Amino acid sequence: MWKAVLLLFLLLPPTALAKGKTLRVNGRGFSFSISEPEGWVVDFRSAAQIANFVMHPKLSTWRESSVVVFGRFLAKQPKETLETFVDNALEEFQNSCPFFDIQDSDLELDGPQSFTTKILRCPGVRHEMVAVTEVPGFFVAFVLSADSPNGLREAQSPFQEVLSSFLWLKRNSDRRPTTPQNQ
Repeated sequence: MWKAVLLLFLLLPPTALAKGKTLRVNGRGFSFSISEPEGWVVDFRSAAQIANFVMHPKLSTWRESSVVVFGRFLAKQPKETLETFVDNALEEFQNSCPFFDIQDSDLELDGPQSFTTKILRCPGVRHEMVAVTEVPGFFVAFVLSADSPNGLREAQSPFQEVLSSFLWLKRNSDRRPTTPQNQ
């Protein structure tokens, strides 16, 4: 069902608000907005095969950048909680990386949405900070991925800006709940 959400993002281009820094995406029965940090680009089309949107520093592409942020909307299963979703994702990470390291993140956010954040390390692979939140019908995962621990630290401020700015709005124009089946 995530393919329906992905198609939705491809068909509904974001509208820029507030001098191009805030991007708003409208969908059926909902909309959300995020800030585009100074010096970064939010792209809703280039990484469509793996994410709903990708963010990377200007003057690079997401494939060439040493640091990138992926945003994905994942369909929520009946009775699935944020805690079980995160636990299952961490278990998958542990199974794919025999010498893993998972740490809680002390990322401070000042936005309206709360996130569960973790730092994931797998030797020889990219370093990642993952932030997950729950909205009606979906889990939203933001992944900051970097080639090095320094890259992860240096990109933490733009990542915080995006997470702090994330705002999910249910629109009154559609009375049905926002679920993958209704998309």
